[in-house]
Amino acid sequence: MTSIRTRKHSSMASNRNPAVGSVETGVAGFDEITAGGLPRGRVTVMLGGPGTGKTIFGVQTLVAGARDHDEPGILVAFEESAQQVFANMASFGWDLPGLGPKRLGVLDAQLPQSVVQGGDFDLFGLLAMLTAKVKAMRAKRVVLDGLDVLLAHLEDPAQARREVLRLREWLQDSRLTALITAKAEPNELRPTRQYEFLQFMADCVVTLEHRLIGGMALRFMRVAKYRGSAHSANELPFVIGSAGIEVAALAASELRHPVSLTRVSSGISRLDTMLGGGYYRGSSTLISGVPGTAKTTLGAAFADAACRRRERTLLISFDEAPEQIVRNVKSVGLDLARHIASGALRLSSLRSRVASPESHVARIRGLLREHKAKNLVIDPISALAQGAGDGIAQEAAIQIVDLAKSLGVTSVITSLLGNKAAFAEETPMAVSTIADTWMHLTYVNQGGERNRALTIIKSRGTSHSNQVRELVLSKDGVTLADVYASNGEVLMGTLRWQKEDEERRRLELNSRDAELQEREAELALAETDARGQLLSGERAVRKAALERLRTVRTAEFGQASALALEHKHRRGSDDLGLVRSKKARRLHK
Repeated sequence: MTSIRTRKHSSMASNRNPAVGSVETGVAGFDEITAGGLPRGRVTVMLGGPGTGKTIFGVQTLVAGARDHDEPGILVAFEESAQQVFANMASFGWDLPGLGPKRLGVLDAQLPQSVVQGGDFDLFGLLAMLTAKVKAMRAKRVVLDGLDVLLAHLEDPAQARREVLRLREWLQDSRLTALITAKAEPNELRPTRQYEFLQFMADCVVTLEHRLIGGMALRFMRVAKYRGSAHSANELPFVIGSAGIEVAALAASELRHPVSLTRVSSGISRLDTMLGGGYYRGSSTLISGVPGTAKTTLGAAFADAACRRRERTLLISFDEAPEQIVRNVKSVGLDLARHIASGALRLSSLRSRVASPESHVARIRGLLREHKAKNLVIDPISALAQGAGDGIAQEAAIQIVDLAKSLGVTSVITSLLGNKAAFAEETPMAVSTIADTWMHLTYVNQGGERNRALTIIKSRGTSHSNQVRELVLSKDGVTLADVYASNGEVLMGTLRWQKEDEERRRLELNSRDAELQEREAELALAETDARGQLLSGERAVRKAALERLRTVRTAEFGQASALALEHKHRRGSDDLGLVRSKKARRLHK
């Protein structure tokens, strides 16, 4: 494959303060938006309401340190027991028991009921136990999960503040990378008013929020504060997936993707010709249109061609069962079942409203990784906007296109338009602005019929046809009809057939007339030739007669002259010499 590869680059990473180190959290996307992860040897406070994923984030950070970076960590649980936490985390596949107590330690810090009722305690005992455990494990990370639960038992705010400052001082002395989680007030990105000082004592503050938008539950994350380091302060959606938390962050702040010069077939030979040879490998193609214009069919044609090239392909369908897709496209000669059986094609159907757009992105990312796909078809990507709004769905669509390009995956994405937007050169979520190639499908009403028409609106980096072509679906396959224009209008369907039939009949009549005229001309020429041959014969006869007359006359004249001379000779005429002389002169002439 001929390609031009470019290096990924992150402007945030280049702006990182070398004096402030960082530790990777293992949370996909978070390390990118913070240029490396949590601040090393410093305190991070994570605030959020119930169900926002605070505990999951903390445990995921400890697992990443112990498993991937040889940094043992300790979980201090103030709200739940360690056994409960581990049971809750079992579904993420982290194998917490397998890490062992020397790499992942736990410390149950729930207060006994007698202490709670007394309302008078401090952190000396807890910190002493924690110090011993840190030394025994040589721990580098610690997560204090639900600290607000402990502080809530202190009735005196000044005492609570004093204990938090004591904890911070201990953390600084121990040089641990610490994450403290606490609840935020409902619908606010801050802790309860009694513990607002937590944000000011921390070097990094991360807020988590769980909201309902259009009836769909969505989670958002924001890095509100990060001392000494460049970071993205934007609110970003995230999901809790099968592998933990994933944040919707692009791989780099600057777009750097591998660029290929190789072409791959769209699955329709005439469309390849219109595109100057097909799609560029690793590019993104958008196919937009109203229902029934064959968007799914074009996506399936590309998937079929890719599988016939023996390239692994992933087809994601929203709200349509795989069996139904296989059955429908078989009617136009596309046999996807054999590709599924061979393992080249994976067809996965998702319900658009069951999960958030970010959940779908995480699912697609996981499927691409599992199937090791080189080609991706999504039908339709506009389904991401169901219930979540175009803004969030647009971010998800950008992530999918960016993900495919970063992996060198060739993607074909369809977008469903409403009937009112059938002829509008725009798409929901503005996907058309980020796609490399954009093809638009419409209906053309002519002669009492609705016919499908295809137009290539743009195709970056290639000269492409500007013709409006009729898309023809039949049991023999999918193709594009030649352009047929009459009186400046492109005709399609039965009307085109009628005009072509009329033109064919007219040409046949003209051909017959021309053939008759040709035969008449041939007969006239033959008649002329015959007449010429007759005249030529008559001329020869007459010429021969003339020659005979001349011969006879000459002979007769000669005989007469000779006889006259003989007579004169016999008479002894004196002018005999004169007569002979004249005769000689005449013969000489």
